[in-house]
Amino acid sequence: MGSSRARGVLVCVLLVAACGVCSGDERFATLVDLPSAHTLGRGSYSLGLAVEPAGGVVGSIRIGVAPYLHVGLSYGATSIIGTGDPEWDDSVEIEVKLRFAEEQPAIPGLAFGFDSRGHGRELEGGGYEKASLGFYVVGTKTLPFSEYWQAHAGVARTLELPKAKPDFFAGVSARFSQEFSILAEYHVGTDRTDDDSGSKTGFLNAGLRWVFMDQLQLDFMFRNLVGPRDSPGLASRSIAFTFYDIF
Repeated sequence: MGSSRARGVLVCVLLVAACGVCSGDERFATLVDLPSAHTLGRGSYSLGLAVEPAGGVVGSIRIGVAPYLHVGLSYGATSIIGTGDPEWDDSVEIEVKLRFAEEQPAIPGLAFGFDSRGHGRELEGGGYEKASLGFYVVGTKTLPFSEYWQAHAGVARTLELPKAKPDFFAGVSARFSQEFSILAEYHVGTDRTDDDSGSKTGFLNAGLRWVFMDQLQLDFMFRNLVGPRDSPGLASRSIAFTFYDIF
């Protein structure tokens, strides 16, 4: 799987030469778990710390390499908080996103990316209970009734299973003020709780985003609100802090 990740990063970087300069709202580069077509601006970066169920903690960094490209790394463990020995991730996870089309009146903004971080318990053979997105294409469109509401939709194909079928996802971000936003997303994702068959589960997530002190962001996230009883992270809650700055 490591070689597949390396190829994914290389493909994204090589595509940069074919793309023009564009920009996006970096605070909405991600909804709850799913990506939008936005990227971090050139020369900017973000530092994130998420507190997950089962005492898990995940740290992340993203860097805007160009106005249309950002890259990121994340690493974490379960049982950091509470009792028991921490179970550290087997590897650092990778994210790359390339925005290749700016939003126009009739078409959405479009981005191509790769994300190797899944959710839930990390499995012994590699990967996660809810498989990572892998390669994806996503579109973002501002809704006609408000410039502060956007719809997002995309398709993804995880690399955690050799014959996985594509996943589909959609979401909405609604900003009510400079400080508060509501996020919602639905993902027909690959569920590996029972076996490696790559069965699909519908994951409905929601979140509240609070931006305070300009550079600081606090997310309250609610995952898998209506999934099957044995699906990963059912009705789980987490909180994440993100700090934004420029070099």
